Amino acid sequence: MKKAIAILIAFAFLALTACGDGQAEAPLPEPDDDEYAVVLTIPAVFFEEGETPFKFGSEGLSPGDDLEDYVKDNDFLEAAWNEDDSLTIAMSLARYDSFKADMVANTTRALSDIVESGDFPFVKSFEAAAEFKTVTMLVDRAGYKLGGASAAFLPILVGTTVGMYRGFVGDDEFYTVVIADFATGERIEWIDFPLG
Repeated sequence: MKKAIAILIAFAFLALTACGDGQAEAPLPEPDDDEYAVVLTIPAVFFEEGETPFKFGSEGLSPGDDLEDYVKDNDFLEAAWNEDDSLTIAMSLARYDSFKADMVANTTRALSDIVESGDFPFVKSFEAAAEFKTVTMLVDRAGYKLGGASAAFLPILVGTTVGMYRGFVGDDEFYTVVIADFATGERIEWIDFPLG
């Protein structure tokens, strides 16, 4: 399977397991004043293969590792492991804004990689509304219709990629992936997320 498809499937799996209300069951203190403006919980699945959200030196972070350097290196206020091996992080509102900007950049890059990879030649570009409330996948209509399984599955992968961003920033409202004709802008179809 081509590299882009494998990356999207992995990203989709992580997104499906990561989305939630972002609330923590962690041994962090309750916020007083605005010191702990934002508390996020990173699901355990992110630590299973040595992948670590945010930077942590040259090595991945594993459940149970000491978090002192991780907190310092990422400018967090505090971090704690949970019983289920997820990680809860407390950060200032300013750091959260920076985190959110990084997530926007990563999501935008993931969408650009779909176009640039050449694995989906019918995809010409993406357009996204603020907060990825609507993502429009502009396609060559004929190529999309002949795309078979990859054309059918790609909107779901795009949706879960966007869902990862929306889940981490605490926005679990509905969002839409639109497939539109690159030449005319006409909507071909759309999918509302979350599915179900």
